[in-house]
Amino acid sequence: MSTALITMVYQDEFFLKLWVDYYSRFTDRKNLFIISHGPQEYVEDIARGCNIMQVNRHEPYAGMDSDRWSFITKFGSGLTHMYDNVIYNDVDEVVVLDPTAGSNVIDYIENIPREREVITPFPVEVVHRRDIEHDYDYSLKMLAQRKFVRVNGRYAKPCITRRDIFWNPDGHASNYPKLFLDDNLYLFHLKWFDTKFHFMRHDLRSQMNCVNAAGTVVNIGAGTWSRGMESYRFMADNVLDQPIEAFGQGFDFKMDRYKLCASFTGGKDRYSSSMYVQRELRIVPERFVGLF
Repeated sequence: MSTALITMVYQDEFFLKLWVDYYSRFTDRKNLFIISHGPQEYVEDIARGCNIMQVNRHEPYAGMDSDRWSFITKFGSGLTHMYDNVIYNDVDEVVVLDPTAGSNVIDYIENIPREREVITPFPVEVVHRRDIEHDYDYSLKMLAQRKFVRVNGRYAKPCITRRDIFWNPDGHASNYPKLFLDDNLYLFHLKWFDTKFHFMRHDLRSQMNCVNAAGTVVNIGAGTWSRGMESYRFMADNVLDQPIEAFGQGFDFKMDRYKLCASFTGGKDRYSSSMYVQRELRIVPERFVGLF
């Protein structure tokens, strides 16, 4: 069996290092494909031994993100003709195997029955409770100092494929009309891992603007990147009001799995689950500490 892993990176040195270090524990770097969106010297240093593809980066324009995802989805589909499994993650995401089910996430995926053509890990999002957690210490592993996640249905991404696929922008949906939500795989979304860091990152993204034909400034970022800083700070502050283990469920996501599966719907080229964000924070079990 063979598995290819893909990410695309622009101005994300920290996350690229985490992504490469994490996945290279489970597979040879020759199976990691790093798409550098324009020339970036740090990519060569961090991803040495990986497949590095530098692609042209135009000046910002309104359809930039859609075109970027058109390239990603065609490239990923192409690799399914060369590899048994293809995984695409944004650079601030990793697919994690519950340690109770094994120690190698790639081996586990390769042993999932082949009739599961597209696989969706369960979506959890690392958050920084800055009222009770310190600023990030870059000398330590992330899950040694960030203890809280929330369920975020936006990241129930069909990111593991064994066939040609069309991913919608940001990978939240696809043209595949079935949902297989694996019981032991999690997609950890890391964007909100540290308040200072993600404010800085948002500031950089908010500068990616273009002027349309009407002379209006348009932000080319997708999702929350397109929001102003005031709105962005409001979203970050909302985390401080979220209850911790309000229902005592821990990492038992049975009801959330049911909700995601029951909400799965779509048509033509877009099938997805509900993109709700759960208000409750869950404590990451000790068995996950040290994975990244």
